[in-house]
Amino acid sequence: MTETLAARLEAHRTWLRTSGAEGARLDLGSDPSAPDLAGADLRGADLADADLFGVDLQRTDLRGADLSGALLAGADLRGADLTHARLGKADLSGVCAIGARLHRTWLVRTDLTGSDLTDADLSGSYLVRTDLGGADLRGADLSDTDLHGVLVDATTWGGTTVRGAVGSVGPVDGVVDLAGDGGTVQRTVPELVVLLATDGAALSTVTDAPDAPPAWRGSIA
Repeated sequence: MTETLAARLEAHRTWLRTSGAEGARLDLGSDPSAPDLAGADLRGADLADADLFGVDLQRTDLRGADLSGALLAGADLRGADLTHARLGKADLSGVCAIGARLHRTWLVRTDLTGSDLTDADLSGSYLVRTDLGGADLRGADLSDTDLHGVLVDATTWGGTTVRGAVGSVGPVDGVVDLAGDGGTVQRTVPELVVLLATDGAALSTVTDAPDAPPAWRGSIA
């Protein structure tokens, strides 16, 4: 880690600790002189509420990092490792996360609309009222995930691993794309739930007033 990056991370921690009275928010999304984070070691970093809009985070080690409320829209997360990271209420809309590792991550009320999660590992993660609208989930690993009130309208599925996934997805009138060797076909969300059951998932279609989600079967630790 460079001295410049270390200093900016410390200033951000001070900004968080003092509720903005001191220090400075980490804002790399609009800074042309921002340090290069691709491949950086940011394990356990406190990046809550940071502005990482469109930042190159390829192969970055973010294991155990706190990205709650962070702005990561349009960021490049290809090959990044976010195992055990906290991403509650973070904006990851439009991210490219091909092959990213998000094993056992906290994805509560996270915006993942339009994201490319092709071949990403989300196994064992906790998704509550997460918006996956328009996301590409081909080849993604969703095994043993807890999905509660997750929006999947306009998502693309194909070769997606869902064994052990539990919870509810919606909306009831949503439509998804199923990609296969013969091309792509559309199915309703209720039809998707039935199809995923044959692959080992135990999902239901979310209601307008979903029940409170049960406790996470996994752990952030």
